Amino acid sequence: MSHVTPVPGTSPSVGAQLPTTTTGVAGRSALSLDDIAQRITVRFPAVRAEQAFGELTLHVEPDDLLEVVTFCRDDDELSCELLSDLSGVHWPAGEHTIARQTSTTGWPDYRVSREQGVVEVLYILRSVSRNHHFRISAGTVDTSPRLPSVTGVYPTANFHEREVYDFFGVEFDGHPDLTRILMPDDWVGHPHRKDYPLGGIDIPYKNDKFIPPPHERDLREVID
Repeated sequence: MSHVTPVPGTSPSVGAQLPTTTTGVAGRSALSLDDIAQRITVRFPAVRAEQAFGELTLHVEPDDLLEVVTFCRDDDELSCELLSDLSGVHWPAGEHTIARQTSTTGWPDYRVSREQGVVEVLYILRSVSRNHHFRISAGTVDTSPRLPSVTGVYPTANFHEREVYDFFGVEFDGHPDLTRILMPDDWVGHPHRKDYPLGGIDIPYKNDKFIPPPHERDLREVID
């Protein structure tokens, strides 16, 4: 599957800075973001490195994902023993303007125009021994999102990938048990996609309440 480049910048769900020191638990020095990017891009020329707001994101082709994360785990200089997070974000097709958010994220206004929707899956790798961390991004088309599972490299990805499958519909090839993890097994659709309907889902709530779509909601009526 060909890679679809996500929107420049990072998902708000993984945008928070992590504490940074110069040494890890074994007293080994952390690599700089430039050194990390160079080490990976020299080994994998197709990988595109991007730095913003003190964070490093490496955009990886889906076909190269397993080889890249394995290299990051096994390379003595990178030593990424921990997959600390795995999450998704949906970038739908069409034109979209992202409003200025300087008070919270520091991001300026930017306009996005894409012919094809993308589900971007983000992997946060951390070296415990060296105490550096960075992000790997892999994009897949939202009409039939599919990526290789990294559970064979990081077993903790098991539940993370199930959550991304549940909420975004990404099929992870090679996952040992790719089933929903939070939504009911017979749920239709994936609630964290931007094309998922807001409200109006007929679900039995306490006192047989029905939650209408946002434009029809009366907050007092819902609370009462």
